[in-house]
Amino acid sequence: MWMWFIIGLLFLGIETISFGLISIWFSIGAFVAMCFTDLAFLEQFYIFVGVSFISLLLIRRFAMKWIHKGYKEVDRVLGSKVTIKEIKENGNYTVYLEGKYWDCICEEKLTVGEVALANNFSGNKLVLKKIKKVS
Repeated sequence: MWMWFIIGLLFLGIETISFGLISIWFSIGAFVAMCFTDLAFLEQFYIFVGVSFISLLLIRRFAMKWIHKGYKEVDRVLGSKVTIKEIKENGNYTVYLEGKYWDCICEEKLTVGEVALANNFSGNKLVLKKIKKVS
C-alpha cells in the first residue's frame, strides 16, 4: 500500500512542476491501486496501468478544453482592423485594440496611421496583414 502511495505522490509532484497534464493519470492509477491491498503485486500493477489509461482517455479531452477555453477570448481580436500608432526601433509596431496596446509584426512595411488587419498571433505579438487599397 505504501509503495503505491509514494508512487502516486511522486507522479503528483511531477505534475505540479510540469503543469501540462502529463503525469496526473499515473497518480490517479497509483492511488486507485493503493486501495487493493489484498491482491498480488502483479494484479495491482494491472489495475494501476488500466486506471491510468482509462483516466487518460476519459478525462484528458475535457481537461484540455477547460484549460484552453481562455484562448477563445483572445482570438476575438483576429480579423479586427487596427491603426498603427507607433513604429518601434526594432521594426515592430504598436496598435491600440480593445483597450490595450499590442506589440505587432508585419511582413510588409507599414506607416503610422495606416490601417492593417489583425491576422494571427506569433508568441505574444499580433501578426498584421497590410490592407491593399483597391483602386
